[in-house]
Amino acid sequence: MLYDAAEIGKVVDAEAALEFMKEATKLATATELEGVGARLAEKSARFRTILAPDRIDDLDAAGLADLVGRVFSLRRKASRLVRANGVDTLRAELKALLYGPDSLPGRIDRFTARVGGLERAMIVSLATEALHFVDPERFWLWTYWIWNPEARTGALKLVTHNEAVDLGAASDGEMYEKVGRAIVLLDRQGHVAGYSRSGRGMFGTDVFLACVYAVYMYTVFRLKLSQEFNRILPELPELVERVLGVHKTGATDGP
Repeated sequence: MLYDAAEIGKVVDAEAALEFMKEATKLATATELEGVGARLAEKSARFRTILAPDRIDDLDAAGLADLVGRVFSLRRKASRLVRANGVDTLRAELKALLYGPDSLPGRIDRFTARVGGLERAMIVSLATEALHFVDPERFWLWTYWIWNPEARTGALKLVTHNEAVDLGAASDGEMYEKVGRAIVLLDRQGHVAGYSRSGRGMFGTDVFLACVYAVYMYTVFRLKLSQEFNRILPELPELVERVLGVHKTGATDGP
């Protein structure tokens, strides 16, 4: 997708974006953030291996647990996901999502309609993380910490001009495309302005959005909670790693 500077300027709040990154770099070094970007590339390599076209038909419960263990909101829910849907259904729906003939919105809507047993936000995260980390050049990340359509909050809202970004949608698939338009513009501007340089390609913008979310979280905690509670929140590099699913990654599971 090609965008001109006027369209980027209309959507991206460059001043806010740079200010958020300035605050983030007070709490994490460039080396630490670049390390997160490198771990995202490693996560992507793992997703591409497990979900490759010539291997997805062999996806089993262990492979699903590995994938789920790398999605922040699902990290300990592999057993619930498999119990609710079955391995065969999950494998078929992931294959249809990634390689099916339908339009992108149609594939996402099919996935979120047919996969259940968990909160809708978690199913959306599984779908969009699978798309993004299998093919990061074509697809972007949408989780509810990036944009929560119910609460109308998230990192994306904090670095875009809200009046220029329409994030209303009738379906998950339509929402994914609208979120993607804004994220792609952020990515284009971010690699020029410098706030998306912590990772290769779209991974740099993933790190940036996680930093925006982390800085926002710190601000809220400082305003609402005591210093004792502030210590509960991890340091920024760890919080960024956690929301991006690259902190102590592995196939952890639980009830």
